[in-house]
Amino acid sequence: MAEVVQSHIEEMLPEVYELQQLGILSSLEAKSVIKTRTDFEYKMRRRISKKQDFLRFIDYELKFDKLKQSRLLQLGTNDVSEGVRYRSLQRIHFIFQKCLRKYKNDIPLWIRYIKYCKQVASTRSLALAFVEALKHNPNCVELWIMSAKNEMEVNKNISAARSIFLRALKFNSDSPELWKEYFRLEVLHVEKLQKRRQIMQACDKPELAAADDFMNFKTAKIVFRNAISSIDLTSDNLSGFTDVVQKLEFNQDDLMKFLYENALKQSPENPFLWIKLAEFVITKDVSKTKSILQTAFSTVQTFECLMGIIEFMIKFSEKLGDILNEMTDFMGRSLDTLSLIKPDNIVSIGSMMIANNLCSFLEKITEVALKKCPESKSLWLYKVHNLSDDPTKDLEKALEILPKDPEILFEYLNSLALVDQVKCRSKWEEIIKESYASPLITQYLQFIYASFGLVDARVMFKAVQNWHTIPEGTVTELLKYEMANDSDSEQVCQLFNFLTNNFDKAENWKFYLDYCQKNCPEQFSSVLWKCRKSLSEDQIANLF
Repeated sequence: MAEVVQSHIEEMLPEVYELQQLGILSSLEAKSVIKTRTDFEYKMRRRISKKQDFLRFIDYELKFDKLKQSRLLQLGTNDVSEGVRYRSLQRIHFIFQKCLRKYKNDIPLWIRYIKYCKQVASTRSLALAFVEALKHNPNCVELWIMSAKNEMEVNKNISAARSIFLRALKFNSDSPELWKEYFRLEVLHVEKLQKRRQIMQACDKPELAAADDFMNFKTAKIVFRNAISSIDLTSDNLSGFTDVVQKLEFNQDDLMKFLYENALKQSPENPFLWIKLAEFVITKDVSKTKSILQTAFSTVQTFECLMGIIEFMIKFSEKLGDILNEMTDFMGRSLDTLSLIKPDNIVSIGSMMIANNLCSFLEKITEVALKKCPESKSLWLYKVHNLSDDPTKDLEKALEILPKDPEILFEYLNSLALVDQVKCRSKWEEIIKESYASPLITQYLQFIYASFGLVDARVMFKAVQNWHTIPEGTVTELLKYEMANDSDSEQVCQLFNFLTNNFDKAENWKFYLDYCQKNCPEQFSSVLWKCRKSLSEDQIANLF
């Protein structure tokens, strides 16, 4: 190994000596370069070499080459040998290649080398790099795309780029990105020919005839058909193809329509495709939009499709005009056939429907959804808050299905309180004894205090302790009522003792101490003594 390293170092000496003679390197810098390169050469050739050593050597040589070029520019001299100008580049290529022979499957390393070759315009090394990289990593889609783009954009060789994509698809036929880029290649190639034809016609110059089928994107259409039969046609995948067409300078409505229609032939039950087709058609012919939406709803009898159509109608409500009412009538007759109801979607889109005068249709959808999903609490509450003429009656229906749901119970009792407070109190007393009513204790206290006063609230507080563990929020709420009514300090202190005994928290002790300091200072020292026994010194320090 030492002989090989020594041989490489001797090959570097003429270059370093010339750089020293030109004044680019000082004698100390020259010695440092030789020593550093010698160290790296030994590291590269040891039995267990590390990739990091190769990368550090590459970074060192890149910095050295940048420094050399900078000093050459400062000196303003062109009288240097080819070895001085290009030896560093050759050495960097050599290190990259030696590293890649050992780490053949390191994709980021291959990409870094490819970018370096492009940077220094080393076309021969770039071509070889693509060949070797793809030979060892045929399933790396990114490398195939880079290679094809290099042929198309740099070498201007459409045939070679097409050939690369065809070979890539033999290994990666299920890659959406590969199909999208191949489609882009064919579309952009035709667009260039169209621009060329336009220029030639403007100059009254003859041009080579191109087949009409080809100029009408026949090849791109074939690529798209093969793509949709090989990959999952998701919204993102289709958008990748349509975005290419939308960016064309020439009007290509026929090609866009072809994409949507063929996508629908492949996946007729995909509601997204129908909506996308409707969005495309409405910009061209509003009258055809109605038939597309009706066909979509008839073909795809799912709730997802319904929501997509509603969102479309809201988005294009001004353009649709009378078609909006015709569509709601048409869909309203078929709502019972819907499957996969998602109540949360109705809740999320309901406000937009109301704002766009679709309230009656929203009511129909909500009724159908409640028949199919009667246990949806969010849907019942949405109906009560936004659509109900008789909230109490609707809440009673909800309680038949969800009798133990605290939120439904609270809404029902609130609506009942507006009609008959005595009946409401009776209902509260009946419900609060049940185990599932514990989350409602604080709301019960608020109702009693607001409707019947503080004395009844105290009685209720004592009674509830027979059936439930009193929550902290309920105790705090009653304390606020007591203080708001300037109750006797002894009564309030008893309640504070209940709070701190059951909920031994720093904030509760602070609440108690603040009250004593303002209303009964004689109690402050005894309360503070109890507080010191319960809390740590740090917690007590934070109270003041």
